[in-house]
Amino acid sequence: MLLALNRSATTARLLSGVVHELNNVLQVISGTVELLEVRADMPPTARPALERVRNQSARAAATLSDVLQFTRAGLDEMMPVNLREVAQHSVNLRMFAVRRAGLQITLTADGNSFLVMGNRGMLQQALLNIIANAEQALAPQKKGTITVQLTADDGTVTVRVSDDGPGIPMMPPEAAFEPFVTTREPWEGSGLGLWAARQIAAAHGGTLEIEEGAGAGSVFALRLRRAQ
Repeated sequence: MLLALNRSATTARLLSGVVHELNNVLQVISGTVELLEVRADMPPTARPALERVRNQSARAAATLSDVLQFTRAGLDEMMPVNLREVAQHSVNLRMFAVRRAGLQITLTADGNSFLVMGNRGMLQQALLNIIANAEQALAPQKKGTITVQLTADDGTVTVRVSDDGPGIPMMPPEAAFEPFVTTREPWEGSGLGLWAARQIAAAHGGTLEIEEGAGAGSVFALRLRRAQ
């Protein structure tokens, strides 16, 4: 366990350094594009290509910022956390993998305040695990949509992650939260994602449950106490 924690810490430091270096590269690319765009002798046909490069550089920089924010989050800090912001960062981090798999992901928020007391890094880990579970459910059909929806009432903030896949194949469905339970091949996953997400919810005084959906697929609801 200690070796695994040390490896994780080392990986986080290395990743932070890589992100810093890549950001430097992106700044050079963006700066070069800006210099080219203001040149009077730049052919009009080249301008759309420069705009695409500039937009994609900005997109890459935003993704790196999300990764860096996740790796720097401490695991023992409890503070007010905006779950909408955490959900948006989680969606951004998984966007490339989702699109590469031929899937779609959307984020909706019904309300204005989604503040809870908690640890940002742990809550983001829980959401990433739940989203990854939805990706895995849709992977065999190579199409489908993942929906991340936030709602809030006077005392609770709820994040629902739903998909339009085949649903939970195991019986009872609650078995999905048991450690090492997975429908994937052993080399493709440990079967700890949903278990860990539920443990994180419980550590925050919340719950992670399976809900009945409006149609096919599955719905996982993470509920946390709203910050006063």
